[in-house]
Amino acid sequence: MNIEPSSETKQTSGFIQTFKSLSDPNFRTLWLGMFFTVASMQINVVTRSWIAYDLSGSALMLGVVAIARGLPQIILSPIGGVIADRFDKRKVLMIAQSILLVLALFNAILVHTNLIQIWHLVVIGIFQGAVFPFTMPTRQALIPLLVGKDNLPNALAMDSAGRNLNRVLAPSMAGVLITWCPTIAFYTVAAFYLISILTMTKLPSVKATVDSTQNPMQQMLYGFSYIIENRRLLIFIGMGFLAVTLGMPYQQMLAFFQDDVLHAGPEVLGFMYTAVGVGALFGSLFVVYRSGDPRRQGYQLIAGVCFGALLIPFALSGNLVFSLTCLVLIGFSNEVFMTVNHMMVILNTDEHLYGRVMGTYGMTLSLMPIATLPMGYFVDKIGGSTIAGAGFLLAVTVLILSSIRIQGANSGGVLKYVP
Repeated sequence: MNIEPSSETKQTSGFIQTFKSLSDPNFRTLWLGMFFTVASMQINVVTRSWIAYDLSGSALMLGVVAIARGLPQIILSPIGGVIADRFDKRKVLMIAQSILLVLALFNAILVHTNLIQIWHLVVIGIFQGAVFPFTMPTRQALIPLLVGKDNLPNALAMDSAGRNLNRVLAPSMAGVLITWCPTIAFYTVAAFYLISILTMTKLPSVKATVDSTQNPMQQMLYGFSYIIENRRLLIFIGMGFLAVTLGMPYQQMLAFFQDDVLHAGPEVLGFMYTAVGVGALFGSLFVVYRSGDPRRQGYQLIAGVCFGALLIPFALSGNLVFSLTCLVLIGFSNEVFMTVNHMMVILNTDEHLYGRVMGTYGMTLSLMPIATLPMGYFVDKIGGSTIAGAGFLLAVTVLILSSIRIQGANSGGVLKYVP
């Protein structure tokens, strides 16, 4: 006898299905460790931006501090991808996290002793930027090896949701800590890195996916040639480049908008980052729920246009409530766009190349601090309308690329990118 399941059972099954990747204990451990890692990074972004602007009063210096971290990431990301494929990923993560812990402690001590200067932030940023390329590709290469292909879209979306939950909680925490005692805010970054390291000790060892006796330079070059020959990957990485260079630098400029445009205190900076995080959290949860939807690329293109278009009213607004509303919507559209893009990069990559492809993709993400420097220069010279212009250019370019993609799909050309 066939019995139709009740609506309650269907809803429960649907809810469980939405978060199915967390049923894997190893992925739960990785997810929890990642949660504290991202908390450290988010608090670090807010505290470094605040103290850089407090010391200099210049949006350009925000770009200088950001670029110090971005340049090493661009240079070392391909190497980090090779390391992720050649060695035990758990050990690579723990070593990298330990170095970040030491750097965070050093930064906190400089603030504690009132010795901190802009050049300290630049130097620390360089070392942080040299370590980050060994964490992101390694973690992203580890996820599919823990959960398998069937649960991979959901796991990637859950990874994004966890990061964005932190974007809601960590910046507001940073704003409160800065207002109360900036020194504690910087020590909190180190404490969260320590918790992350202790959590990751519970992860299993994961063997290398390539022969570590082979020439690493040849392996890196093979990764580049693989991407060049895979036109789907080229398009996805290109779309990520577009969003990172034109859209995402606004985040590094929030201290400028908080102080010079909205004329608000440092606690508002935390709320601004939190508003972005709230939108991004709902955006990533939307992708979690729709992770199996074949229309997700359509969502990506719509989100990309909205991301650029929403930067225009935000940049031109002088009202706090309206600005926070725009930031929520910007965070949502940005996250849908980037999460789906990230998902498609992984889904179109062979298992033994996860690290190298994500290392190359990490180069694209690392361009945000580089793009922040000229953006900061023009913000100093022209004002917030610089961000509005970049948003307009992003929206128009996404529309153009969308038109090209559709034409390529209709003609059967190589520009059709479907999973």
